[in-house]
Amino acid sequence: MGKYKIRIYAHAKKDLKGIISYLNKQPPAAAIKYYDLLVEKIIGLSENPERCPFVREIALKANGYRYLIVEGYLVLFVIKDDTVQIRRIIYGKSRLRMAIIRNFTPRPPHLNRVT
Repeated sequence: MGKYKIRIYAHAKKDLKGIISYLNKQPPAAAIKYYDLLVEKIIGLSENPERCPFVREIALKANGYRYLIVEGYLVLFVIKDDTVQIRRIIYGKSRLRMAIIRNFTPRPPHLNRVT
């Protein structure tokens, strides 16, 4: 397939804001270099995103989740038609398990009430 569109979902935008917040505490040159690399690799998914493997976790794999490693970060995404949907950008594999738990574990009904 040709070029894919890139769509960054709300969770991934929130993740990216957290990454930027962290990078702002680093030396400016290093922060800019790291941010530029992350953005470049995400944009690179517009060409042949199928090159990235599926995640191993069954719940995510069943939903078509793939991952891209950028330094210590995992960019989790799904390919739908002509769009690469960036769903999460998380630091390291240890946070992947927590992201799975938060995104795929149903909340008890009493926590879903609007007050």
